[in-house]
Amino acid sequence: MPDTLLLLIIILASGLIQGVSGFGFGLFAMGAMALIMPVTDAVVVVAIVTLSSIILNLWSVRKDIPWREAWPIIIGAIPTTIVGVLLLRHLNATTLRIGIAVMILGGCAVSMFHTERALIRRAFPWAHISGLVGGLFGGALNMGGPPIVLYALLRAWDKGQAKGAMSAYFFVTGVLRVILHVAAGTATWPLVRQSLLLIIPTVAASYLGVLIFRRLSTRAFRYAVTGLLVFLAIRVFTG
Repeated sequence: MPDTLLLLIIILASGLIQGVSGFGFGLFAMGAMALIMPVTDAVVVVAIVTLSSIILNLWSVRKDIPWREAWPIIIGAIPTTIVGVLLLRHLNATTLRIGIAVMILGGCAVSMFHTERALIRRAFPWAHISGLVGGLFGGALNMGGPPIVLYALLRAWDKGQAKGAMSAYFFVTGVLRVILHVAAGTATWPLVRQSLLLIIPTVAASYLGVLIFRRLSTRAFRYAVTGLLVFLAIRVFTG
């Protein structure tokens, strides 16, 4: 299968996952794209493309965003996002691939976690810690979702509130990542052009995911996605 077609399939699947669950674009896209292109190039493409999906998600849950809860996570993530983007230029390919595989498996574990009651009742210090860790992996690998998702689950938020907080976090850090990649020179014109061409299919797939999110339970979908992510993690480790 030509790499261009495979890349389009990856982006469509990633957009669908993001639209349904509110996270997972980077986990799926980076895990798959690392098998067909250099990790540093994949990071830039995913950073640009995922922003369109994030904006759609943010708009779809705009009335449910708990800004008071989201800001501590966002503030914690801003400095480490900067550090993560800077680290990308200094980490070798093997280290990056291992980081991708570890975060995919972390995302799988988090997506299977479920609790009916809140195990964390106050934002401080856990919101800041999750933001710090998420920002670092988000900046370096576009994979900052698992710490934020775990925090949301431990707070036992309903699905609208959780997706709203995550979407706000991903939007702020996503915009920051793109700005930093442009400033650092890692976002070259060929990569930017390739990313722009993928935005329309990303938005279409994300919108479909949003419709599914509104109408169906996501539990079975999460199990299927988790199985696929485990497979991708194994392939990244052994690839």
